[in-house]
Amino acid sequence: MFENTLKMTRVLLVQPHRDLKKKSKEKYSAPYSLMWVAAPLKNKHPVKIYDRNVNLDDSLFFDFIKKFNPDIIGFTAMTSSMLLDIIYLGPLIKKKFPNLIIIVGGVHPTIEPDSVLRESFVDYIIRGEADDAFLEFCDVFDKDPKKIKKLRNINKNPLRKFLNIKNLEFPSFDLIDIKKYSQIFLSTSRGCPGTCNFCYNVQMWGEKGHPCVRFYDIEKTKKMFKEVIDKGGVTEFTISDENFMTFKKRCIELCNFLEKNYKNKISFFVFGRADFVNPEVLGALKKAGCNTIQLGSESGSQRVLDFLNKKITVKKQGEALKLINKFGIFNDASFMVGIPTETTKEMKMTENFIKKFKPDIADVKIFNPLPGSKIFDDLVKEGKITKPQTLKEWADWTGDLKTIKHNFSEIPNNLLEKTAEKFWNYRYYQTRIKKAIYWVKRGNVEHVLKKFKKITRKYSGSQSWS
Repeated sequence: MFENTLKMTRVLLVQPHRDLKKKSKEKYSAPYSLMWVAAPLKNKHPVKIYDRNVNLDDSLFFDFIKKFNPDIIGFTAMTSSMLLDIIYLGPLIKKKFPNLIIIVGGVHPTIEPDSVLRESFVDYIIRGEADDAFLEFCDVFDKDPKKIKKLRNINKNPLRKFLNIKNLEFPSFDLIDIKKYSQIFLSTSRGCPGTCNFCYNVQMWGEKGHPCVRFYDIEKTKKMFKEVIDKGGVTEFTISDENFMTFKKRCIELCNFLEKNYKNKISFFVFGRADFVNPEVLGALKKAGCNTIQLGSESGSQRVLDFLNKKITVKKQGEALKLINKFGIFNDASFMVGIPTETTKEMKMTENFIKKFKPDIADVKIFNPLPGSKIFDDLVKEGKITKPQTLKEWADWTGDLKTIKHNFSEIPNNLLEKTAEKFWNYRYYQTRIKKAIYWVKRGNVEHVLKKFKKITRKYSGSQSWS
């Protein structure tokens, strides 16, 4: 592939470990964002992906670097405990391989660039969409490295215009061993139609402060499904679009395609908003093999929903859950407690909402303000938050789902923790029993064994994209 190239930038893309404190050996989702970035790169440069969640052995990691001999190591970073692995590896890489260039991209450096640039081991950050920007970086690195600092998306330079997603290549599944992953993500769009105050989506994927949703065209999406299912043997996956149901006609046509070609052969999970739930879409999703829809229900209080700028009613949220249940699709309703200004009475409304509509999963988290969201920015302006300055401080910002890191609600800490604990127990207890029965009735015993006995799934068909 590379015979005619005089010089090629060798690139190693690294997925950091989720949480070095826990060092869990649990299988994780495939490094989808890196697979997107690798797709245009591999046509011109040697590229490999290394996932620290699959193998946390430092000696093997550094042996891999020595053998592959990359010019650039690229990390992806979110505002989470995964930053700890970057902080840990960065100085070691520079010590062992001082000439290696380290570049960090993803949501966190896009929204909080200064915190990454302050780290001495970081040579560059890449903000926004990295697909074409990283390719340009590598091309210029080959020819004239001095020009790198002037490139768009690099460090704090202006961003490039949004990519035409219809022109993007498919993620590079050939660069991973799919058998090592318990969850496979597929995306057919970027962006969300919502403008929720607790989310960074508009800042990351929006245009001029407004939401922006870009989709693969239908034929290209069908081709991607065929690639992954027929060539890769993937039969279970998550469609990671923020709201797969955004365009009704498109959603139904894609579902009809999946039903026609893969009926009773695939099973998938989607995310959505309650205001896009309707009988036609649910019917199509059910026939196509959709097993679960996760809705961001957030709260049982209308005032809190309005505060979050959810632009939806409690009534509509309940109607959507009932309708999903009617079609026999698992409904996963996510909620937050401890939202700024939320009262104890309003938290009780959320509890009553869960009891009334009985979602199959009540996925409840203690609220934590995320950088890039309006709520976070408002709390900083009001002096209620001191923004972290270092990656280590940011790595500890979110904590776990049951821990109160920041409480700007009117709910006492002990009651907030007690309520979250109760909800969390409800989630696990109900999920395991009800979901097991659901899957057994469908005849998918292997799925039940995988989910509840934690055995390794065996995909049908080929496992190689080569």
